Amino acid sequence: MDPKTLLLASASFMMAISASASAQTVAPVGAPIDASTASAADDDSEIVVYGNGKVRQEQTVSRKAIEILPPGSSPLKAVARLPGVALQSSDPFGSYELGTRLSVRGFNQSQMGYTLDGVPLGDMFYNGHNGLHVSRAIAAENIARVDVSQGAGSLGIASTSNLGGNLEFVSRAPSAVPSGEVALTYGMYDTVHLYGRLDSGELPTGTKLSISGVVHDASKWKGFGSQSDAKVNGKIVQAIGSATLAGWLNYSLHKERNYADLSPATLDRIGYDLDFLRPDYATAILLSQVSANQTARAANRALPFPSAGTAFPAPYTNVNDTYYDSGGIRRDWLGALTLDVPVSDWLDTTATYYHHYDKGSGGIYTPAVFSPDGFPLSVRTTEYGIKRDGGIAKASARLGAHTIQLGFWHEDNRASTDRNYYAASLTNRPDVTAFLTDAFRSDFLTDLTTVTNQYFVSDSWQVLDALTVAGGFKGTRVSNGITTTFGTPFINGRIAAKDWFQPQVGATYRIGRQELFANYAENMRAFISSFRGPFGTTQAGFEAIRDTLKPETSRMIEGGWRFDLGQLRGVVAGYDVKFKNRLLAAFSGANILGNPSILQNVGSVTSRGVEVGATYQLARPLALIASYSYNDSTYDDDTINGTAFVATKGVRTVDTPAHLAKGEINYDDGMFFGNVAGAYTSRRNVTYTGDVTVGGYTLFDAAIGYRFPADSTFAGVEIQVNAVNLTDERYIAALGSGQFFNTASSLNNTLQAGSPRQVFGTVRRRF
Repeated sequence: MDPKTLLLASASFMMAISASASAQTVAPVGAPIDASTASAADDDSEIVVYGNGKVRQEQTVSRKAIEILPPGSSPLKAVARLPGVALQSSDPFGSYELGTRLSVRGFNQSQMGYTLDGVPLGDMFYNGHNGLHVSRAIAAENIARVDVSQGAGSLGIASTSNLGGNLEFVSRAPSAVPSGEVALTYGMYDTVHLYGRLDSGELPTGTKLSISGVVHDASKWKGFGSQSDAKVNGKIVQAIGSATLAGWLNYSLHKERNYADLSPATLDRIGYDLDFLRPDYATAILLSQVSANQTARAANRALPFPSAGTAFPAPYTNVNDTYYDSGGIRRDWLGALTLDVPVSDWLDTTATYYHHYDKGSGGIYTPAVFSPDGFPLSVRTTEYGIKRDGGIAKASARLGAHTIQLGFWHEDNRASTDRNYYAASLTNRPDVTAFLTDAFRSDFLTDLTTVTNQYFVSDSWQVLDALTVAGGFKGTRVSNGITTTFGTPFINGRIAAKDWFQPQVGATYRIGRQELFANYAENMRAFISSFRGPFGTTQAGFEAIRDTLKPETSRMIEGGWRFDLGQLRGVVAGYDVKFKNRLLAAFSGANILGNPSILQNVGSVTSRGVEVGATYQLARPLALIASYSYNDSTYDDDTINGTAFVATKGVRTVDTPAHLAKGEINYDDGMFFGNVAGAYTSRRNVTYTGDVTVGGYTLFDAAIGYRFPADSTFAGVEIQVNAVNLTDERYIAALGSGQFFNTASSLNNTLQAGSPRQVFGTVRRRF
């Protein structure tokens, strides 16, 4: 049976089972979405909360913001409505990891910090080494809220990558009453999304349990193949006297067939619809044969494939214009146990243990390496493994006007990154979204270690009823090691980054319903145990930088006004950031060749800007949300790339829009609900010298839904229709998918096209 047909049949069965649930558990008309469950507090919250009492620029995005998105969407899409946050993705859900990029105030995705219920997710980069993407860590339907700090991450966040801000994802608690939910989504490009959840309610033992599952499958909007997900999330909360023990375990199997990277040249010559060639095997073979013939002719050798000739078939002019197929697979287990103990009325303690296991592979059909029998293609994979164990301990003491917090985080991460090749033939086409076996060649087999130790101390002092001063510091030491058991480049060694004093100090001052805030913070980003870091070179290159390379650091000053003018609430903030010791890897050649690089410090970046966000509650069912941000991020220094001089001083940083403007209309009267949202992203630089840019674009999304009344035949049922990219805009979304380059002359395929208009329909049953 076709997998999508099986999914639809399963959903119909689950809907029928749920229909027998007691009508008494159905939320009454007028209740905001799910008033019968313990998570109603999350549903009752506003879409955006503007961080009252925080000394930093900080907002919270509620569960409502996630539920209005097309099911299957990454929670990052809900966060993208905030000022200063730029999100681009090649797919309509923002869950295609290789083609999704997040940046905040000029800091890219790998320079932010991320946690799930306090557990570190690493830097969420596709080439995983210290964590996993939130789209794999948990089903979006199970997220209660997201706390976002655009500037300095909080002192207590378990992250060593947060030069910029942080995103803290908080999962839904198990319901206090027995309840459940089933939802089915079907849409364009054969999209099927099935979600189900059961909550036990509070048992006589004081135990609360929840279990949920997701199956998602969506065909690519161009080319061949699909993106698929399977997730299982389980959570338990147990009262132990006055203490609380909470545990959760999440499983994810994520498969994605990639969208081809574009370049300005291929855009002009072929267009946005250029993708990988599958199932056209013949053209992929021909491109490789022609390339081999051209190489042979240049060396005055006989042509290895005489019948193929030396001219590429139109519209292709280069063997690297596209390839046959590319994709990846990730399997993750992530779990944690947290014990909260209120020791006394003035002292609270908490301790968390977590474990993460990951196995992953990213594969591509490459013409650069032939199969052993001379077939002009093989499948090159980069294979990943992660085994992380960590512990976090915190204590909070209330001593008069002071709230003192201290904490310690330790993590031991054993990872691996291997490069292998698998044979292909006319009758054997290895699946790039599967774990392959029997490699005929290995470029390298490496073991990577990362040992993290970090502490923090903070004090929040209520100086006056209106004035709060908060300050503290954190210290970090991260040791990175590599052991190469086989391959070229053969590299072994260790490097460490440490800074035992990274201070923060801030204050808030209330004037009636208004609040002023200011904050100063210093942060360090540790080196990474990855070929994107100091290990992406030769042994000689590593020895040359090991004792002189400095970790990236940032200094941030921000301040603003949180205003409450009755129906109008929001924030105005300004910031000044100095980003020092910027690390840049000097690459050469096409991305697929995997040439080694040398990491180097190339100066600093100055980033200044202003952010405005506001919510206008016209009436209880109707709210308007808008934000605008201006960012001026430029390189402070010219760059020496090897021996080449690159004029980057004063140039805007890559992939950093100067202007972001967003607006939306939200309506919810308990039965009818909907949303219309628009977002403008201005021009962005593709090269470090700014001689190649991509234009700005504006996207519109919409949603409309209806909840059936509690006294109707369909009580507990909701229907929802979502449309993304309503105007069918053609635009470039993610940049840097194949790294960034110095100038147009060195530019390679590194652009991702944004998805066209798509429409999805959802039927949801709560009981």
